[in-house]
Amino acid sequence: MDSFLINNKICNVNIVYYKDKCGLRDDGTYLICYRGWNVDFQYDDKEILYASISEEEPYLIRFGSTPFPTFGKDIEIVKEYLQEKHGINNFQYYDPDSDEVSYVNF
Repeated sequence: MDSFLINNKICNVNIVYYKDKCGLRDDGTYLICYRGWNVDFQYDDKEILYASISEEEPYLIRFGSTPFPTFGKDIEIVKEYLQEKHGINNFQYYDPDSDEVSYVNF
């Protein structure tokens, strides 16, 4: 677990590797295998925000929901932490209301 400060409040970041296999074939191999990291942000001991980083796109993080209600204008501090500490330079969040794309860049 890692942490950083946002306006004198601690944001804990937990990153866990995952491997998800789908479509077991007769020979014991899998049709699809997803790999990457699940990322949990716990801010102000209350808010938990979930995200993931795919092994195929290690410079892109996708949040499961919009991070703006949790971090507000301090989202830039979060982005800076992810850029410096983990090399992330593309940020997206899931938007269930969008008709065009599922994930929106921010």
